[in-house]
Amino acid sequence: MKKAVSLLFVLAFVFSCVAGVAEVSTYTATYRGYTSDITVDVDFGFNAISDVRVVSEKETNGIGSYAIDALPKRILAEQTCYVDMVSGATATSAAIRAGVADCLRQAGADMSVFGRNSEDPAPIDAAYNCDVVVIGAGAAGLTAAYEALCGGASVIVVEKMDIPGGNTVRSSGAWNVAAHPDQLAIHATNDNLVPNRTTVEDFVEYTMTGGHDINDIELVTYMVENSAPITDWMRSLGFNCEFSGNASSTSVPGVARGLITGMKDRVVEKGGMILLSSKAESILTNDEGAACGIKGTTSTSGALMVNAKAVVVATGGFGRNLEMVYELKPEYEGFISNNQVGATGDGIIMAQAIGADVVDMEQIQAHPTVHQASANMLTEGCRGAGGILLNTSGKRFIDECTYRDIVANAILEQDQQYAYLLINQAIVDSNVNIAGYIDVGILKGPFETIEDVAEFMNADTASVRETFDAWNGYVANENDPEFNSSFTWIRDLSEGPWYCAQVAPGIHHTMGGLKINTSTEVIATTGEAIPGLFAAGEVTGGVHGGNRVGGNAILDCLVFGKTAGDSSAVYALNHAVE
Repeated sequence: MKKAVSLLFVLAFVFSCVAGVAEVSTYTATYRGYTSDITVDVDFGFNAISDVRVVSEKETNGIGSYAIDALPKRILAEQTCYVDMVSGATATSAAIRAGVADCLRQAGADMSVFGRNSEDPAPIDAAYNCDVVVIGAGAAGLTAAYEALCGGASVIVVEKMDIPGGNTVRSSGAWNVAAHPDQLAIHATNDNLVPNRTTVEDFVEYTMTGGHDINDIELVTYMVENSAPITDWMRSLGFNCEFSGNASSTSVPGVARGLITGMKDRVVEKGGMILLSSKAESILTNDEGAACGIKGTTSTSGALMVNAKAVVVATGGFGRNLEMVYELKPEYEGFISNNQVGATGDGIIMAQAIGADVVDMEQIQAHPTVHQASANMLTEGCRGAGGILLNTSGKRFIDECTYRDIVANAILEQDQQYAYLLINQAIVDSNVNIAGYIDVGILKGPFETIEDVAEFMNADTASVRETFDAWNGYVANENDPEFNSSFTWIRDLSEGPWYCAQVAPGIHHTMGGLKINTSTEVIATTGEAIPGLFAAGEVTGGVHGGNRVGGNAILDCLVFGKTAGDSSAVYALNHAVE
């Protein structure tokens, strides 16, 4: 295909020169991407695209940045604006394609040639050998890959999407910690903090209660006991993990994208191979039933074979597989999902095909604050920092910081089954994730007066003002007599400007998945561990029970991802390829 394109390019060049087509000129166009306007320059002349440049953008690093790097190269190589988009970064891809198309029309280009659909590349088969193959390049997969490399294993990561990150890149990037010395020191000098979540015992109880006590307590205890060590481990890798104001969690600069891009770079620097746009479709087993590699499809739709001594499944959950969700949880029929498009349960299905057991599959979480039009979740940091939820009458109706399922159900009990999340500039400035919601148009504002807020909500101004005044009084007294909230009382909402978003529950996390033990070995339906098969992250079940506590997802991925990397490397280095 590339030879054909090159020949077409040469012939077009010769023809245009003979015909006297104008020399190369630069054309410019701007289109909206995901978080910003994207401006492209296209050099066109002699009936050919000679260069494509993205000259202005503020897209998300670790998501849109992949499209900004890839699309101009694809367009230049294939001589058409309608090349394949980068999966996981479609908004950015679409803006670049639209901008280039606009430039080509300005140039008078023949759009039957330069606006044709991209041709599929010729399939190329690929085969590899390694000690450990990791399926999935999210937080759990990359952590497992890095730790396996540290254990002396050769590692290949297979990721079906065009970009790494999985659902992690849509998260806040924060994780819960218990009993870290720095955390305890903060609590010792500050009484204005969330209580009863700093010891291992207390956080185990909090997690179990949040999960309706159907969690596997051994897995929960293992995760919480390793929360402080995993934080120090991340620091040892160069991540600046600092405790937040309420000292119950840590955060990574650059939010989740910083975590993913950082771990990806460390995997590559350590000698690991990451195959993007490469889909695992089945797990291979040997005559003894041990996992020994994967079969799938390459980025060019060829056959992919990775022979390995151990397999780590880190493919995430199935929150974007709506057919599967609705079948398991019929009451969620019609709910949208805020998951990335690759969260379809592939790893669960592949592992079940070789005898893996599953647990809690019907336990599916609806996050309470999802912007329905864009399917974007607004982090709990909005509410934890002092944001409140109002119904269409302008009244609060729930403790905003209680467990997710309780808040979600409370929203669904309101007349319109949605609510308004209200915050002010101080809260926006407190969290880089929150500021990003303004860029993508989720948070509306700024509103300079309470009347403006009420008008946006189509609510009675007097009711909204009464709620404002009452809330600010609660913060001043550090007491919520209406709902007994456990806020940190960091700030009130007395000072504007204010921002508001209409939210409702959306499918967010699937608590069920593959059954594992604390060594991350996948357990078969017979009750025995499947040799050579390990799993970590949202693809597993048992950790979160009936409801995941906010901040425990990244912790789950890091703790069990690191364990899977260690366990798989030890197993692989003690077993030869059959």
